[in-house]
Amino acid sequence: MKKLVAQRPAILRRAEFLSPKDLLQRAGAITVIYFILHLAGLREYTSVLNGTVGSVALGWKLSGFLAVIYILFYLALVVLAPILVLAAGLLLAWQKIGARRATRPDRRRAWLAEL
Repeated sequence: MKKLVAQRPAILRRAEFLSPKDLLQRAGAITVIYFILHLAGLREYTSVLNGTVGSVALGWKLSGFLAVIYILFYLALVVLAPILVLAAGLLLAWQKIGARRATRPDRRRAWLAEL
């Protein structure tokens, strides 16, 4: 008897390293993690940048650590995620153009063969 294994949705399946799908998955993961951190309220802890503590109960060290985590994911969302999306689009276009050229007959060779 076969075991029925729940299949992962296509977006969660492992993609080839640095393929367009992989780049989009990485950009999506950065986005999801950032919004989870934002909804968890870590934005308050960025007040460490101007010299105040985000939470008196947590102290300077933990507030600073949470601020650094939030700021890193914010910068990744603003800088890295758009680059990954653009790179995925360019790579996909490059692959489609390459596939189209591979299937097209080379007219120069055919012309030279006739001579």
